[in-house]
Amino acid sequence: MPNTLSSSCLKMDEPSTSSDPCKKLSYSIHSYSSYLPTYIPENILQNNQEDQSSRWSSISNSPPQYLILKLQNASIVKTIKFGKYERPHVCNLKRFKIYGGLEDDTKIELLYSGLSNNSDLETFNLRHTIENNSMIPVRYIKLEPLESWGSNFNYSLWYVELHGIDDPHLISCEITKFYRHREETLIRLCLKHFRRNHYDVAANALLQNSNIVLEHPFLSQIYDTIVVNGNYEMAEMLMDQAINDGYLEGYMKSQSFKPIWNLVKEYHNAGNKRPCMRGGHQMCIDSAAGNVYLLGGWDGHKDLSDLWSFNIATGIWHCIATNVEKDGGPSPRSCHKVCIDTERKQIFVLGRFCEVQSFIGEYPQSDFYVYDIEQNHWTLICADTNLMGGPKLLFDHQMVMDSISSTIYVFGGRVVVSSSRCGSDETQKNNPDFSGFYKYHVPTNTWTCILPDTFHEIKVQDGLLTHNPQTVASRGGHSILLHTKMRRIYIFGGHRQRWAQKCPEFLWYDIETGLTQAMPMPSTVDKPPMGYTQRATIDIDHDEIYVLSSLSKEKDRREDKVQNAFWVYFIKQNKWICIYKNYNSDEQYWNKMQHLEPCPRFAYQLVYDQKNKIHYLFGGNPGKTDAQNLRLDDFWELKVYRCTNVKLRNQCKLLIRKFKFQEIKKKDKIAAMQFLQTSVSELIDHSDEEQTREFQGTAALLFKDDNQTGDVAEQIHEWRCTLFDKLCDFFPNSMVQPKENLVDLIPL
Repeated sequence: MPNTLSSSCLKMDEPSTSSDPCKKLSYSIHSYSSYLPTYIPENILQNNQEDQSSRWSSISNSPPQYLILKLQNASIVKTIKFGKYERPHVCNLKRFKIYGGLEDDTKIELLYSGLSNNSDLETFNLRHTIENNSMIPVRYIKLEPLESWGSNFNYSLWYVELHGIDDPHLISCEITKFYRHREETLIRLCLKHFRRNHYDVAANALLQNSNIVLEHPFLSQIYDTIVVNGNYEMAEMLMDQAINDGYLEGYMKSQSFKPIWNLVKEYHNAGNKRPCMRGGHQMCIDSAAGNVYLLGGWDGHKDLSDLWSFNIATGIWHCIATNVEKDGGPSPRSCHKVCIDTERKQIFVLGRFCEVQSFIGEYPQSDFYVYDIEQNHWTLICADTNLMGGPKLLFDHQMVMDSISSTIYVFGGRVVVSSSRCGSDETQKNNPDFSGFYKYHVPTNTWTCILPDTFHEIKVQDGLLTHNPQTVASRGGHSILLHTKMRRIYIFGGHRQRWAQKCPEFLWYDIETGLTQAMPMPSTVDKPPMGYTQRATIDIDHDEIYVLSSLSKEKDRREDKVQNAFWVYFIKQNKWICIYKNYNSDEQYWNKMQHLEPCPRFAYQLVYDQKNKIHYLFGGNPGKTDAQNLRLDDFWELKVYRCTNVKLRNQCKLLIRKFKFQEIKKKDKIAAMQFLQTSVSELIDHSDEEQTREFQGTAALLFKDDNQTGDVAEQIHEWRCTLFDKLCDFFPNSMVQPKENLVDLIPL
């Protein structure tokens, strides 16, 4: 089975080849904590999914429990793959850690994550680089279970596979670089310790003999300004300069965003018309013109064919047509997809849901329409895209428009008319066909299949699944996003039948080169939940992807009972953060919150105003078991507030002035009170309860008895060093002194 998280780039129409330097690595069992009879550690070398006894099982769950694997050769281990029993099992690892190193007492943490309690193979990316971009060579891998899915059950591992690089010449070079990095880090730790403790002669001698610098010269200037000279005013000026020079950009991007939901302000039009309740509808947005468009959907009883526009500036809904079919447009439908060409003011419509299990007569065709916004005119591009080399009739697919090349990209979705959905075999019906990856060139009216469905031809041979060895699997209910500047299409999430290989959760396709690459996803707790209810958008200015996840259709997909969650993915940093979660599932709670925050739902739509940086959400299905036909018609806007230069300047100044206040208080409490009431107070947002409480706590220090013994000058030196350490947190790790302290490394 191919590695779905390979870091190499592959052509979409070419399988992985043996020339890929990342390969399966051989290993043996070096040592272990314990094992039960018959459940020996060597069992993890074979992937016998059907054999319940083919596993390692610890004799208890009392720590420490572990397995240490010894690689045949020192290697760079990039990924680890876990096989599991064919059914969920209480002994599967809910949490674990992986360590690696060149010795068997390894202490370098490579991964902290957990396995899903199912039968899927799971592949994880291991940490294999360090700060200077050199790699981490390892000979030993330590697997340390921390928690099983069943409470108080022993730990079990069924199968472990390692992938990486073991080229002798490359590894030899990396080992040399690794040891050099360790020595440089040790010297920098010594320099930090010597400087902080006034061992100036020793620090200067070490600097001259090693030619290793402790930090970026700008940080050394800040250290001298604060710690040596106590010049707090100059420190504020230097932090202003750091912000202007872009040193703190990484910190600003990593800060917690503040999402704020509000019901969209709608103003009455003639007759107070607005879209009715619905789910499975489609929306698109023209940010430049300030218009949101909405087409069709399911109102709980029937498909709809109305077309609406909402003008953001006026706050007014306009019904363009109550039934576009009468105007030559598509028939009533839901689970279709639309995309907009904002340059040419055209909206394209493809696909729809259609029940065909008991269909009699001619199968429905995959019609394809375009709506000219300025001319208010519908055109049937073709009656059946399948006859033009495009996809069959499908639903739960996704498509995006590249206005630069006038090309539409369509990926995935379930095929409505297929042998599996129309046949009599129940196994086939439960595992529907999926559509591949297509593009449509508008000027030439030409469809091209970029990649057929990876698992279109799946066979069972000798009890094993075999399939087309491509790197991308189609799916349904996913998201695809176009980054027009990078010329990339990002594919995220979605579902596929359980018995096929697990889809890569996150990948991109390069429009210019045709290359595809799977993106590494973090542990189960540090990523958005996969499924049908996530909606994703992209900001090409900030290079960020936003994911809103909500109610799940499948009960076993409700991860940790999260109902609403909003995630941000930083493309350049390859980092996910969750900026909002609401675990509440109580109906009374959501009734109270109906004007403050959208309730959990599926079959909703989300669009992003690139110009004004606002998300718009409309409608959906709240999933109420006692009202299965109920749909929603609420219209929300989501603004995400982020750290700005002004806010960061105030934050840095406030931090510096609080430490200055502490130093003044040590010498003159009256002067300290005056400084607090003026210089500190002016930076406080007194309408913010948290800031006000913190300010009051700082003021209370004036009345605290300072009966501290010891050298006052040494106490002030420690305060200044602490302030410098806190300011270092704003800078990237590549610029600052080591975070660790030399004394913390000494075993006692």
